[in-house]
Amino acid sequence: MEDLQKAYRVVVATAQESTAKLGSLTASSLEKAKSSNTSWSSSSSPSTGYADPTLLVARSPRQSVSVWTCSKLCAVFFVAGVFAGYTLKRRVNRWVSKLLRKLRDD
Repeated sequence: MEDLQKAYRVVVATAQESTAKLGSLTASSLEKAKSSNTSWSSSSSPSTGYADPTLLVARSPRQSVSVWTCSKLCAVFFVAGVFAGYTLKRRVNRWVSKLLRKLRDD
């Protein structure tokens, strides 16, 4: 039982160290990005200068895809997928019927 408690303490300590390292790396990355004046999105707070902490990458609005464009792309690729699926189905059916005819004839 003592070994289990000792192992638990080691795991908890390791997790806390990893969390602390991750937090310091994130903070230093934000500071570097802020100092190098990379493109911050308009959602960053002007009073503090920091971006939303839930965002992984802040992008300008010009780099995003609109809902209309996304919808058009989805519709085009859906139609293309249906067309390719039916074409493939017909080709497979023809190939299988030829193969079965050859097997039956032999």
